[in-house]
Amino acid sequence: MILKNYQNKVVGALKTFFTEANNQYIAASKIGKDTISYVDMLYNKLNLRDYHDRPVNGLGEQYPRFCLKIPTGGGKTILAIEAIRIFHNIFAQKRTGLVVWITHRDTIYRQTIEKLKDKNHIYRQLLDQCSGNKTIIVEKGQPLHQEDISNSLTVLMLMIQSAGKINKESMKLFQDSSGYVDMFPKDNEYSKHSKLLNSFPNLDVFSDTISNKKIIKTSLGNSIRISNPLIIVDEFHTMFSDIAKSTLDGLNPSMLIGLSATPAERKGMNVLVEITGQELKDEEMIKLDLHLHSPTVSGNWHEMINNIIKKRNILEKEARKLKQNSGIYIRPICLIQAERTGKEQRNKEYVHSEDVREYLISKEIPAYEIAVKSSELDEIKEKKLLSEDCEIRYIITKEALKEGWDCSFAYILGIIPNSSSETSMTQLVGRILRQPYAKKTGNNLLDESYIFFNKGDTNIVLNNVQKGFENEGLGDLVKNVSREAGPTGSNAKYAKIKKSILNKYPDSLYLPIWIMKIGRSYRRFSYDIDIKSSINYRIIDYPRLFKKEVLSKLNTSDIDIFEEIIGLRNHKQRKLEEPYEESFDVNYLAKRINEITDNAFIAYDIAKIIIKEINKFKNFELLRKNIGFITEELIVLIDNEKRKQELTIFKELIKSKRLIIAVSNDHNFGYILPMKCEVYPEGVETYKSNLFDKSDILSMNPLEKKVASLLDSKDNIAWWVRNKVANKEWYYIRGWKKGRIFPDFIAAKKSKSNSLELVYIIESKGQHLIGNSDTTYKKSVFDIVNKTPKTRVAIVKCKINDKFKFELIGQGSEESAINAFFTK
Repeated sequence: MILKNYQNKVVGALKTFFTEANNQYIAASKIGKDTISYVDMLYNKLNLRDYHDRPVNGLGEQYPRFCLKIPTGGGKTILAIEAIRIFHNIFAQKRTGLVVWITHRDTIYRQTIEKLKDKNHIYRQLLDQCSGNKTIIVEKGQPLHQEDISNSLTVLMLMIQSAGKINKESMKLFQDSSGYVDMFPKDNEYSKHSKLLNSFPNLDVFSDTISNKKIIKTSLGNSIRISNPLIIVDEFHTMFSDIAKSTLDGLNPSMLIGLSATPAERKGMNVLVEITGQELKDEEMIKLDLHLHSPTVSGNWHEMINNIIKKRNILEKEARKLKQNSGIYIRPICLIQAERTGKEQRNKEYVHSEDVREYLISKEIPAYEIAVKSSELDEIKEKKLLSEDCEIRYIITKEALKEGWDCSFAYILGIIPNSSSETSMTQLVGRILRQPYAKKTGNNLLDESYIFFNKGDTNIVLNNVQKGFENEGLGDLVKNVSREAGPTGSNAKYAKIKKSILNKYPDSLYLPIWIMKIGRSYRRFSYDIDIKSSINYRIIDYPRLFKKEVLSKLNTSDIDIFEEIIGLRNHKQRKLEEPYEESFDVNYLAKRINEITDNAFIAYDIAKIIIKEINKFKNFELLRKNIGFITEELIVLIDNEKRKQELTIFKELIKSKRLIIAVSNDHNFGYILPMKCEVYPEGVETYKSNLFDKSDILSMNPLEKKVASLLDSKDNIAWWVRNKVANKEWYYIRGWKKGRIFPDFIAAKKSKSNSLELVYIIESKGQHLIGNSDTTYKKSVFDIVNKTPKTRVAIVKCKINDKFKFELIGQGSEESAINAFFTK
């Protein structure tokens, strides 16, 4: 599994934190833990002095507690898995122990349990890699054994629904139970109870009626306390009240990692790394833009449902085409928020879920395509919504899906309650934003999301949607919400390129793309044909790379340090004597490598070479405790080698003049802007220099409107147009990596004599993304395009422009950059 750029950012921050934590733990232990806390030393070393949350566990020891800020749809679970792996590989330096994973929603709990127990799922496979295939998943109520914790990586899943219920939940957690008997001495072994209490003085006890000695309760809470667990808390902001933090401290964690989209809700929370919505959008994780459809007749929910059915049917048609053309399965689902769902709440005053169900059926929607999700009725509980066997296309709810529901096939949200006052809609917004398979389809309809509302002031609804984005940690993406001129896009118009532009600047409409020249013929450049097919994984010296880039980073003295740490922490480490290759599975490694090579045969051959080299290294124990590090380093190395070859192949093609950047009027390989497009215009045309006779202003976000206004205000602008991103009919440029680069705007600059001077192609990036790998790549592609001479390939004689400027502009500097360009 190849992590996204922002996920690697989180992993990098965790590695830095745990590495330094390990260093400072060792240093503090040598000084004496009663003299100084390693946590204070750690925060000082990493310049985290603003970390005001410095908790003390039930043993009186300070421990690190921090949060990862990950927006909805950002893959919090995979990052939690990575956190567990890095913690055990770098800080704990062992493959065994207890991890307590706390969630606060039943849906999240069930989804996480299902994936962790499935040995074919990547989450479980990553944990098995960390533990050497010795992972145990335990649910609350199931027995917990000391042998399991000592010999395996044991993940205990707990659900505490809210901080307000933590007292009640805690009482259950600390009730005496026979399921944890072998975690403690027998009742009559008083000296052992006394010794254990000396080590863990906060254990719950009761007095023996005969001896009046203290006997430790055999409870789940006590079992956790004596295991010094790593604690993972999902939706950490819900567990950051004083009482919740006190309960968590009392579980004696060695470290606590929280996950939250909105840690800012709780003051004083330590945030190790913060991921923005834009970073998710850049990695194609979420469906944006979001289109807000206002009602035709306010309060007529039947009309809204009619429009939703029409829209969903359009999406279904596109999804079927996608399946036929690419094999990718998507079944667009609509979520409809009713006003009531309870059995006794159905009346004429409010729209009940059964009213919606009956109306859908009256519109010839099959009953098996409809499900209700409420606190009383859950018709999707046992359904695997992403399965092709599932038929559900409409889900009716009130607020049961506000949080903790994960189905990337949800595209449409229909709001029947008054959206101006219904605050729960702010939490439903996030349910339709996750992109299927975390990958754009290239079809705008299937890469965006839709909200229909029944009644309420549009501006107030927009504010509620904005709050919804902020609740999901996506507040910086509010600019990607567009207001549609009509509930179904029925007011959309087809705009045509202005005749004056066609007559005066026809040559400006031809844009440059990469073309392969083969003899006297031409074709469009293809990553799969021209780059991927030429990558030679067999020429890579894997033994040399493994020794130089992986083994060199494993200091053999780590074994002594490892034993010292184990002694200091009073942990028991089991001797690992079985052959190492049983833990380092060739099939698993091949599967990971195949994510890069996309060729199972090559991946398996590479895996065999690496395993052979690993088996030459005799220090099995050192390899074992670094199995996660080794695998990740190998994957990164192979990916880096692939990237190097991609760039080399690309440059060689240009140098040999087989790959040219060209403009052409041949429809087989050239590109010309569309002569017409669908737009959502205002009643009065706002812009004078737009390429089309009507502007698509109502679907623009605020940032796009700003850029459009800047361009339109220039005296020497011939025309400008907003490019339709991720639409195959619109303009994109390729580079040496797989994927297309869709610039945001295209503008034509005219000279003083009113002739065409230059075509300006603009890509705008948020300031926080300037310098990241994706932005750096796009800028590198633009630099090469700008430096490469443009070739004109005219099949039919006509005038074709060959003067272009590609520019990547940081958000906030659009005005200065555009002004500078148009004043040259």
